[in-house]
This record gives sequence, C-alpha cells and structure tokens, in this order.
Amino acid sequence: MNERHLFQEGQKLYLTGQPRESIGSFTEAADEGCNPVNSYLGRGAAYIAIGEFERAIVDFHRVLRIDEDNERAFYFRGIAYLNIGGFEDAVIDLTRSIELNHDRGTAFLARSIAYAELGKTDESLRDLKTAIAFSNVEVESFMNLFGNNRTFFGKYMALLDGDRGPLSIVLSEEEIAKAQKWIH
Repeated sequence: MNERHLFQEGQKLYLTGQPRESIGSFTEAADEGCNPVNSYLGRGAAYIAIGEFERAIVDFHRVLRIDEDNERAFYFRGIAYLNIGGFEDAVIDLTRSIELNHDRGTAFLARSIAYAELGKTDESLRDLKTAIAFSNVEVESFMNLFGNNRTFFGKYMALLDGDRGPLSIVLSEEEIAKAQKWIH
C-alpha cells in the first residue's frame, strides 16, 4: 500500500467517525514518506477526537516545525491546549490562527472560552460577539466536538448567567439565546 493510499485511508476512517482507527493509517503514511504536514495534522486531529490532547500537541508542534505559518496547526493546537487547561497557550495559538485566517469563527469562540477561564471578561465577550456573527453550522460543529468537555466551560458559562451575566449588557437577547444554545 503506498503512502498516499494510507493517508486517504486515515482520512476516510476519521471522517466516518473512527478517529482511533485512523491514527494507525496516518502514522504509517508519515512513516512511508507521505506529506508529513498532512499526516501529522490528520493524526493530531484524531488524537483530539479521542481525548489524547498531549499527543495532539506533539503532532501540531511537528507540523509547525515544518510549516511555521500553518493556520490549522495553530488552531488545533489551541483547541488541545484549551482542553488541558493551558488557557494562555490556547490564546497565543488561537490568536495566531485568527491572524492567518480571520474567517474561522470557531477560533474566536475557542479563544473566548480561554479568555473567560483566564478572567479576561472584556476580551472573552468581544470574541464571543465575533463568533456569534459567524455561521451556526461552524460553531455547532465545534460544540459537537468539544462541547461535552465541561471542564473548560465553568467561568464561560457564568458569562451567560441571565440578567446577572455581563453578556446582558453587551449582547442582544437574540445573540445571548444563540450563545446559550451552543453551551447548554
């Protein structure tokens, strides 16, 4: 089996809801000389999907050593940092992702969560407002992947606390309802 086929097999497994199984194919593809950026991005995303965030971070470091401006590696590494409580590192990576691709609404949402956990409410609200302007489909996809991790939603959920939360001052009722739908 050639390296390109191994990579495609990894993609197929990942996209059909088998991220754990895709890791072997992405690893073999990289070992056989397939484009390492694509192989490590794929494997890193699979590691995130199965909750192995430290291993994902290692793969995204590898990508960034090869391609120092890889927006997807910054984005996904930021997500991995977010999941392990590395909120400052998450903000750094997500900011770089946004600089490289201003159209990734989920990067704004993820950075908003990291800012909230760091107690930076103004920054968090600014990013949430930006994320709300993006498509529901993108953000709902993000929440489906990462919304079950309530460990990093504690302070963020307090922002949505009805009339007492700071969102009631900054966002319209429609925007608050949209944000609550994502989080709850």
